[in-house]
Amino acid sequence: MNVRDLLIALVGYAIKGEGLDKIALETALEKKQATLYKVSKKHDVAHLVAYALLENGIQLEDEWHQLFQKELDEARLRYEMIRGDIEEIRACLDKEGVDYVPLKGAVVREYYPEPWMRTSCDIDILVREDDIDRAVDLLVDRLGYSTDRKKTYHDVSLYSPFGMHLELHYNIKENEPKYDELLTRVWEFSKKEEGNRHLQSREFLMLHLIAHGAYHFSHGGCGVKTVLDLWLLSKRTDFDKTVFMELITKTELVKFYQAVNALGKYWFDGEVSAEQTVLEMEKFILLGGAYGTAQQGVVAAQVKKGGKIKYFWSRIFMPYESLAILYPVIRKHKILTPFCQVARWFGALFKRKRISREVKRVAGTDREQIEKTKKLLDDLGL
Repeated sequence: MNVRDLLIALVGYAIKGEGLDKIALETALEKKQATLYKVSKKHDVAHLVAYALLENGIQLEDEWHQLFQKELDEARLRYEMIRGDIEEIRACLDKEGVDYVPLKGAVVREYYPEPWMRTSCDIDILVREDDIDRAVDLLVDRLGYSTDRKKTYHDVSLYSPFGMHLELHYNIKENEPKYDELLTRVWEFSKKEEGNRHLQSREFLMLHLIAHGAYHFSHGGCGVKTVLDLWLLSKRTDFDKTVFMELITKTELVKFYQAVNALGKYWFDGEVSAEQTVLEMEKFILLGGAYGTAQQGVVAAQVKKGGKIKYFWSRIFMPYESLAILYPVIRKHKILTPFCQVARWFGALFKRKRISREVKRVAGTDREQIEKTKKLLDDLGL
């Protein structure tokens, strides 16, 4: 068993409670404990690996036993902190009559064997766009959250008194027109439940997760959890497949969904008929980690822009829509666009090291990397 096999086997056991060859695992682990820890942590599933190892009484060297145990303890603690923060946020928004929709990990963890198994680095909650300023004020005034109030493409970042990150969304768009046309209709596909909480239909929840995963994948990688989430939802939710396929077809994500679905079955159901595109997707995901790598992101960006020169041009002269995210004022006063470009250049003077690293990454990519990534994105419809 190589590290890839170890990772998938242990994560699979954690969510299924079966299918582990303990003897083969112990033999393979003798010289791979360090690599397994690093790879599983990179994908934010080290706690699942730790759980599977401990449940099966598999002995590790002291150093790696302690590190895996720490990941498990921290995952459980993080869940309790997130759960407490979500309860406070819900109570606050319910009391003030603000409609909201819990997103991503806050919903998906309900389909895991134990909710702490689905980790997340932040909390994602959607409110109506007209309510965003009021909701921010409520969380700051009533719950002591801090924020700079800057609006990104779809959210405002806030931090709880204990440092937990909240992304308060006013839309769930991904800055991809073919996804966003449907994602803007999230409230149409959400039903009011308890208090002012709304829940997305299962079909729309899956659509959102796939669109979010596709966005990250096409920008450098999306991690093991994207595949795991969708596999669990497919297995443990009673969703209308006809309605779902109608939604996914509208966003032109059928090929990507089919590949993710096939990869989930390959990993966790033991199906061996994975196509070449699926195997290439697996390599791209495993090499990238939870959010991809900067190098993979730069290669993917060059593919999307049409080469190194066009990529550099787009980085120097940021497209209007992207610039408007940084400087919303130009949506009302387009004449200020050139001045905002210049302001951005001056701001870049303070990020010279980061720019230098990016230039080196672009210079370090070769034609083979670009062609390989282009073929993969083409095959996946991205």
